Parts: sequence; structure tokens; C-alpha cells
Amino acid sequence: MKAMEQGGGTARAAALTRWLWLPAVRPSWLPPGSVAFCLRSWAAVMLALGAAFWLQIDSPASAGVTVMILSQPLRGQILSKALYRMAGTLAGAAVAIGLIATFGQDRLMFLGGVGLWLGLCVVLGTLARDFRAYGALLAGYTVAIIGIGCIDHPQNVFDVAIFRVSAIMIGIVSVAIVNDVTGSPSAWHRLAAGLRHGATQVQQIGRDAVNGLAAPDDVTWVSLAGRIMALTSQVSFARTELADSALRMTGARSAMVAMLDMISCSRAISGILRMDEEVRPALLARVRQRFDDGTPFANEDEASQALNDLLHREPDEPPLTPAEAYLIERTMALLSYGRWVRDGIRTLEEGGTAPRIAQKVQIGRQQDPVLALLNGTRVMLGFTAAAFICILSGLPGTTTTLLQVATILTLSITTFDTRAFGMGALIGVPLSTVCAMILDTRILPYGSGMVFFSLMLAPIIFASCLLLIHPRLMPIGLNFGVFFFIVLGLDNVHNYDPTQFVDRNLYYMLSSIILYFALTLAPPSARRRRFRIVMAVSMTLRRQFTGQGDIASPLLISRQYDRLLQARTWTGHLPQKPITLRVFDRIVSLGDLNGALARARRHLMRAATIPAVAEPVARTQDMLRTLNLSEAGAPIMRHATHLLAAVDSLPPSDRETLIGAVSGLFGAARLLDRNASALRHYGILPVPEAAR
Repeated sequence: MKAMEQGGGTARAAALTRWLWLPAVRPSWLPPGSVAFCLRSWAAVMLALGAAFWLQIDSPASAGVTVMILSQPLRGQILSKALYRMAGTLAGAAVAIGLIATFGQDRLMFLGGVGLWLGLCVVLGTLARDFRAYGALLAGYTVAIIGIGCIDHPQNVFDVAIFRVSAIMIGIVSVAIVNDVTGSPSAWHRLAAGLRHGATQVQQIGRDAVNGLAAPDDVTWVSLAGRIMALTSQVSFARTELADSALRMTGARSAMVAMLDMISCSRAISGILRMDEEVRPALLARVRQRFDDGTPFANEDEASQALNDLLHREPDEPPLTPAEAYLIERTMALLSYGRWVRDGIRTLEEGGTAPRIAQKVQIGRQQDPVLALLNGTRVMLGFTAAAFICILSGLPGTTTTLLQVATILTLSITTFDTRAFGMGALIGVPLSTVCAMILDTRILPYGSGMVFFSLMLAPIIFASCLLLIHPRLMPIGLNFGVFFFIVLGLDNVHNYDPTQFVDRNLYYMLSSIILYFALTLAPPSARRRRFRIVMAVSMTLRRQFTGQGDIASPLLISRQYDRLLQARTWTGHLPQKPITLRVFDRIVSLGDLNGALARARRHLMRAATIPAVAEPVARTQDMLRTLNLSEAGAPIMRHATHLLAAVDSLPPSDRETLIGAVSGLFGAARLLDRNASALRHYGILPVPEAAR
């Protein structure tokens, strides 16, 4: 009976909701911490506006805009963004004063200088990551805000710059105070939780691979690598929260790179077992017994002893094959990298130096200079077109339109989907205008005092924060929250005249229309970006085969995975046809080939210092620089077999180096045969004249 009453009550509530046209509040709209985030943002906005009004700063709305731009869920995000916002504002203010001083009487030269500066900042912002990119972009559009705003009154540029910097400082301090008082979540705690969660998943994949269980598909392991690489942002945020951040963040980066290496090891082990290579069952059983439950090695001595135990063979046993050496080396590497992960997380959490932690760990990124130049050119052309329209119109207030076009065009390069960003401007700006008009003409004139003002702004700030939390609605939330205070036109002596409100904001509406067409008529091409990734992989492999490529290192493995993640992103924006997926698989395979060659070259360089094998190692290095497709992987396999025969005669300290070289050569030989057609197509390896 109670269940029926509850069911009936639910049905009546749903019917009432439909009758009132009230949308049901889904849990996804209110993720954990969202209400606290909204309350902190609202409190920071009101503190900033109150301080700006009290100090009688011109255009106090800039303080509220600063808070809305800085609104982030985590303390480290706020501090990091505030730092780069301050640096970008100071740089932009200095350039704006310089341009006004130089070209104050020549508008064409001044606008040309602004366009060039915007393009340069966009190029730098495209190549940078996280809030470093934001600081570069801010330095660009701050010139527009200060310089274009003073184009009719160049004598005021210094005062405008001082007031803008002051308003931004007030916003930054307000956000810092509110978050310190309320105890906002720390970025480094989230970083530690992300590392531990990733380590658990990576270790499970490794155990499954060694035990011959089903390997995860490409989507699963690429997604896992993407979540690990995404933690680099948390590293940059957490760096502002801790006194000993240099040591702790080194531990975090060490753990991240080790997890990426563990993914590579697991994929290699799964591949060799799935392809039924010539691995003796007895040896496979010994490897699994030594691996056990995947507990990492305790120290370097334990790792060396484990490798020597697996390499030991009885007199009646046949010699190891390159495939078996490959399995042994990849399994032992899996346990060694597990120790890096454990010690790196411990260093992050405890702040003390763990037994084994790399002191210089760099995480590489795949840069796209062509994209940076294209973005810079697109912003310059869009700004030039908007300036041309504004000049032809002859209207005195079009500087407002040009200012907003420069700002949003510059920020648009932070997203791949510029169409969505343009739609965010087209929806967010009119929405903020309507809300500001209602507040300005129907609500604010009938009340007074800061308390009343704060309560009336609360729904706007809450709505903007909820939109910012959701990735798909973020462009609308950004435009809505930031432009609301600009459109409202807050001043120390506020004017409630509706006519002036319409005249003031007509140009903001015009800017949203120009932005929509500028951002949607020439969207970036995912196919061209993917092609540049393929060419980057090809050039990297060409350098490997000429002996000039990078050897295996944290920088190489992280850049390889970042390149792969970018390829997956662009592939996701293309029609999901079989040819599209085959191209992605080829990028993955060529990246694996590059990693195998880099690993082999690193161990060969070390083995070259061992007198007993120096000569055959030198011949192997020469062979790698003179490979051609007519031979494919056969000569690599022959040299790997020859080097493997010398393992038994070496002391234990040198065996690991030579086994690593053999493992890298074996992996490269297999991948070279698999990718022969692609290598021929891209011209990475030459084909001798006799074979053509």
C-alpha cells in the first residue's frame, strides 16, 4: 500500500511538473560540490564589487568579470589562473600604452598593431597549455580592452590601464579570500586520488596481460592513457598550493610516466601471447610465477635478481629466443615501473624523497606550429574584417563591438569546436542582455543597499556557474556570466535610463552576430590536424632510422601518448568509417615502432660500453641506420639473435642492458614487417633501386 501511495505521489508530482513546465532537476545538473562552488563564486563577486564601489574605481564591473572568469572548482585552479591573469594583464596593459603612445593619431596603424599583437598572442596561446595559454591570450585582448576603449581619448589610456589592473587585483584578492575562508577543495588531493585510481587500473591491466586474459580494446587503454595525461593539468594547479611543490610534483610526474610505460608493457605482453609466439610453456609458467600478483619490486637488487633467475637455464634447456627475451624483459619492466608509480605517489602525498624517484622528469607534448600559425592568422583576419565593418558603419559606439569581437575571437582558439563557441556567444550575450535589462529596469530601481543587490545577483551567478560546470554548456555559461556584468554597466553612479541601456548594449548584440559568423564560416579541419599528426609520427620515425631520433625517456613516451590522444580526438570528429579507424590503428602501430626503436637505441648505446659485445653492438647500430624495405625486419631479427647468444657470457650487471636491446630489436622487427606498406607509402624508409 505504501509503495502504491509513493508511486501515485511520484506520478502526481511528475504531472504537476509537466503542467507547470518545470524541468525535472536531474542529478547530472547538480554534481557533488556544485552548490558550494556557486556559493563561493557569489560571495567572491559580491566582495569584489563591494570593494570596487568602496574604492571608487572606474568601471567596477571589471572586478565582477574577473571573479567570473576565475571561477573554478579547485583552489589550485583559482590560484594558477589568477597568477597568469595578472601577468597577462600587466603585459597587455604595457603594450596598449605603447601602441597608443606611438600611433595615437593614426587609427589604421594602431588597429594594425593591435591585430598583429593579437595574432602573436594567439600563436603563443595555441602552443601553451592550461592557464599559461590563458595568460598569453589575456595579454592579447587586454590590449584591445584598454587600447580600443581609449581610441577616441588616447590621453586617458594610462588611467584606464591603472583602473583595469586595480579592478583585476581586487577580483583576484576577493577570490583568494573567499576560497581560503571557505576551504575550497585542494587540487593536489584530487591529483593524488587520480594517480591512485589510475595506478589501480594500470596494475589490473598488467596482471590480466601476464596471465593471458582478454586484453582491453583500443578505446579502453587509450581512454586510460588520456586520463593519466589529463593529470598534467592538476600538476600545474597543485603546484600553487604546496610549499615543497617542486619535489611533490616531480613525484607525480614520475608516477604518471611510469603508468604510461606500464600500459605499453601490458600491450606488448598481451600482443605476444595473443599471436602465439614461440614461447615455451615452461618459461611462460616461470614468468607468471615470478610476476605473481604484480607486486612491484622493492629495490634495484630484487629486480636484477629476478631477471637473472629467469635467464638461468639448465644444461639441457635450449637457448632463449628473441621472443622469449621480449616477454621476460617486458614483464620485468612492468614490475619495475610499478615501483616508480608507488614511490612517485608516496612522494606526492608525504613530501619526502622516496627510495627511488627521478629528479628530472619532463612530460612532453605534441606541438602543432602549423595550427598555431593558422589560429593567429584567423584571429587577425577576423579582427580586420570586424574593424572594416565598424569603420564603414561610421557609428561612434562601434569601438565596443570591435573590443568584444577581439576578446571572444582570441578566446575561441581554446576549443576545437569553434562553431559551439560561436553559438555560445550568439546565445550567451543576448541571454545576459535580457537578464541585465530585467534587473536594470524592473528590479534594481525598487531597492537599495548592498544586501538587496547581492540577493538579486545570486540567481544570475548560480546559473552561470552551473553552466560552466557542464562541458557542453561551458561556452554559453562563459559568455553569459562574463558579459552580464559588462552589459549591466555597473558604475559608481548607476543610470537606470532604459534608452541609454539599449543604446549601450546594441553594439554588444552586433558583436555576438559578427562573432557567430566569424567562428562558424571557417571551422578548423579535424582531417588536416590528423594528417599533421601522421606527418609528425613519420618525421620522428625517419629520425630514428637515421640515428638522430630521441632515445627512450619520459619525454618521448609522454609525447608519444599525447600525440596518440590528439589523433584520437581528431578521429572522433570525423565520420566513423572503417578507413578512419584503420588510419588511427596505423598511427598507433607507427608510434609503437618508434618506441621500440628508441628503447633499442638506448640499450645499444649502453651496451656499446661493454667490451665483450662492443663490436656486434656497433654493427647493429650501423644496420639500423641503413635499413631498407626490401629486407624489412629480417636483418634486425638476425642481429637480435646474435646479441642474445652473448647474454650467458656477460656478468649479471650487463645482462639487463643487452636483454633490453634484444627486446627493443625484436619489437621493432615485428612492427617493421607489420607497417611495411605504410613506411613505403610515406617514404620513411628507402627502397633500394634493385627492389623497385
